[in-house]
Amino acid sequence: MNIGYTINYCSKLLKNRLNKELEIEDITVSQFATIKDIEMNSFKDGKEVGATAVEISERLDIDKPTISGIINRLIDKEYVEKQPNPNDKRSFVLKLTKESKKKLPKLEEINNKVLSNATKGLSNEEVLLFKNTISKIIKNMR
Repeated sequence: MNIGYTINYCSKLLKNRLNKELEIEDITVSQFATIKDIEMNSFKDGKEVGATAVEISERLDIDKPTISGIINRLIDKEYVEKQPNPNDKRSFVLKLTKESKKKLPKLEEINNKVLSNATKGLSNEEVLLFKNTISKIIKNMR
């Protein structure tokens, strides 16, 4: 099997399994990734500043119309709130709601379960080697 095909197929299987598991929480992989991105990138100097759609789009490598749809669905579900951007009147700052922050541990638990099942039978060293290898491939492709 070709390595590109193998990586793509593995990614597809993981995404499909995680989507299936997240259905219980009425959330998709893309919505979960967006919530995680906001959580991980919303703080500067210990203060919550939020994130813009453009920043999220760039970090997750998702086009702007797609990330807009994801964000709008998260706003409808009351997981994300929009606030005026004090640095740019043309954009909004996105922050997680209390509901989203409360739900995040459960979503992470589901994600960890799927990843644990995916790496079953691999040693810690093999998992670490895989992470390092895939990180190098990602760096090369960017």
